[in-house]
Amino acid sequence: MRSSRYSFWATALTALMMAAPVSAEPGASAEGSGVAAAEVVDAVTIRRVSDLRFGRFASPGNASTIRINLDGTFNATGEVVSSTALSQPGSGRGPAQFTVDQAGNFGGTVRIPNTIIITNGSANMTANAITGRLVVVSGIGRNRVYRLDLGATLRINANQAPGTYRGEFDVTVIYN
Repeated sequence: MRSSRYSFWATALTALMMAAPVSAEPGASAEGSGVAAAEVVDAVTIRRVSDLRFGRFASPGNASTIRINLDGTFNATGEVVSSTALSQPGSGRGPAQFTVDQAGNFGGTVRIPNTIIITNGSANMTANAITGRLVVVSGIGRNRVYRLDLGATLRINANQAPGTYRGEFDVTVIYN
């Protein structure tokens, strides 16, 4: 019985101390502030890491192709083969890469383009035979981070006009 009586009085004394008003000098006051924060994100997000890069080559006399593979290697056909050894820009050749974050119990479907048109403002080239691959980078279950790699074949016309060619394309994640 003794221990329960002591426990009761200790609890009562603590409660009185917490409820006691704090005395201060008349007219004095103090304030403090705090912050409450939260971030709501989409269940699945996608971010570009690198662009699809076909590199630098000379205009061929006949139609040619450059294929960028998912592993970063490339294959060239036609007259363009002889100029693929030209010095390359700093980014070199390589597949497009994206990071796809999956949160919670949401799954998703990734849609990639069938064709990409690149232009220098007056002339065009077409990239097609686009392939994609999702690789798990981290996470477990349905909370994962993926890397999406995209490769394609660039169709180079005979006597393709010189210039820097660019074109935009969409990669869409539809989550459920």
